[in-house]
Amino acid sequence: MRRYLIICAMLLGGCGRDLPEVVAPPPVIPADLLRTCAGWTGPRPETEGEWADAALAEMRGRHCANGKIEAIRKTVEGREVIEKK
Repeated sequence: MRRYLIICAMLLGGCGRDLPEVVAPPPVIPADLLRTCAGWTGPRPETEGEWADAALAEMRGRHCANGKIEAIRKTVEGREVIEKK
């Protein structure tokens, strides 16, 4: 009797034309990676010191944004990337 049930299940399982398509769910990206990174938010720099502060703030903003883009890329790819140095 067991063989009969197993054979019937195999025959019924082989009747379909197409295999079911398996779709992976999209990766979950943390909300903190989707926030913007602040650059220089002050008024237009006038002195050399203000220009240096503005350049430093812009550099920090770019590094923050690039780090977030890299983290999102690793999350989407689902694996760690070996960096060449």
